[in-house]
Amino acid sequence: MNKSILFIQENSSFLINAIIQALKKDAFNCEVCSFDIDDISKRADDFECFFINMEKDTAFRHVKELVYLKDQGSFNDKKFMIMGTPNDIHDCTESLSDNSVVATFERPINTRDVVDRVLEVFETVMDTGGKKTILVVDDSGTFLHAIKSWLDTDYKVIMVSSATNAISYLATNNPDLILLDYEMPVCSGPELLEMIRADESNADIPVMFLTGKGDRESVEKVLSLHPQGYMLKSISRPDMLKTLSDFFGKQDDGKEAASEEAAPMDDISLLTSYLRWN
Repeated sequence: MNKSILFIQENSSFLINAIIQALKKDAFNCEVCSFDIDDISKRADDFECFFINMEKDTAFRHVKELVYLKDQGSFNDKKFMIMGTPNDIHDCTESLSDNSVVATFERPINTRDVVDRVLEVFETVMDTGGKKTILVVDDSGTFLHAIKSWLDTDYKVIMVSSATNAISYLATNNPDLILLDYEMPVCSGPELLEMIRADESNADIPVMFLTGKGDRESVEKVLSLHPQGYMLKSISRPDMLKTLSDFFGKQDDGKEAASEEAAPMDDISLLTSYLRWN
């Protein structure tokens, strides 16, 4: 379990300092940053949980920062703890993404109660239990959220909406699988795959393409890039879960995925091993 918390606040707080000292005794990695997007973004990748210490009736002053944090919750699966007045807690919770707020602390509260609750949350919520991490790259926010809702129970799902965001995430993270939209503006799925394969630190990350096109010509273009799989966006949730389960099962057994070798383009039986025809 990654026991790390980034504390976000406007001003230094004796209570927060006491909480941090107590958590460090329990082997937590804790840092403090200002309520500033640049400051937060420099540290965001190193922390799974953000603790927002909101001073009385100040949530309205941090709309931009809360929008940024909402994206961190939605796309990078970050979790949040909020301390403040009931109004501030309400405003923050309303601004952040669904299910991203894992604990709230209404003032006045003592150090021990906060620490005990943090420890409980990390044991029951933050511990992913060895879940595989899947990075989903797609320019459609609607599709991203649909896939996350499908996979969230079984996998840790990270969502990004562009190739630029994907490269940024991969600079400091190595997911177990990338689900990649074939058609994206600015930088397409195949172009992003080429960049991933060109980077030694990411070259071995398995990639499956997601696309709305199921014609043979489109499939052949994808297969020439040797992905580990190819799924239509019209695939059902049970079929997607089975495809992923089968893939990870083979991977865990040390078996090589069939897609590691190029399939002859005139062999329709091999093409269909990557594609569910309607």
